[in-house]
Amino acid sequence: MTQEHTKFWYLKNIDIFSHLRDEDIRMIDQYSLMREIKKGEILFLQGSSDKNFYILKKGAVKITKLTPQGNEIILDIFSGGTVFGEIAVMTHESRDESAVVVEDGLICIMKKEDLERLIRMVPGLAIKINKMIGLKLWKIENKLIELLYRTVEQRLAKTFLNLLDDFGIPHDRGYLLKVKLTHKDYADLIASTRETVTATLNKFKKEEIIDFEGKYVLLRSLDKIKALAE
Repeated sequence: MTQEHTKFWYLKNIDIFSHLRDEDIRMIDQYSLMREIKKGEILFLQGSSDKNFYILKKGAVKITKLTPQGNEIILDIFSGGTVFGEIAVMTHESRDESAVVVEDGLICIMKKEDLERLIRMVPGLAIKINKMIGLKLWKIENKLIELLYRTVEQRLAKTFLNLLDDFGIPHDRGYLLKVKLTHKDYADLIASTRETVTATLNKFKKEEIIDFEGKYVLLRSLDKIKALAE
């Protein structure tokens, strides 16, 4: 399989483009540049004037935000098959968050003017993107509400369930979250401290709610996690 075929296959299997015709996918292919990404690479920074549209084909990326107090929180972590960066492109505002690579992978990058040209040429694409923006803003708003009103245990359990959608794989003892996150990452996801997260993870392990396999978290009891997340 050539790189071009690989690129086309990845694009065709991304949800927001799945309804498009092959000729529309080929236009996206033509207007975007595919390249490898490495763990720790910064794709854009909060406050930057970056106006690119990103199509994550493989790997994992986290979206982070600095609070006015200078603390970092992770708004989202997602795997391949996701697009991001569209809010700043469509609203013409500077970046309100940063994007950092969590796991090596492949990404397509499209310039703002090429995305705008594509939207004019492909019927229904603008509606899809606007719906996606609305959903993301709703998710961020709900996440911030949860950070304010839920306990650390509740927030951590809800985070496990959110990660399960993108990174969970069946395991003989439950579900393995196949993404390497540090205790600091989990702390940034739930607006807590690394020490508190470490203590809570150890508590969950003692209660046989989770376990560890190397740097991965193993969810042993989804029922208990769901009950905690309520």
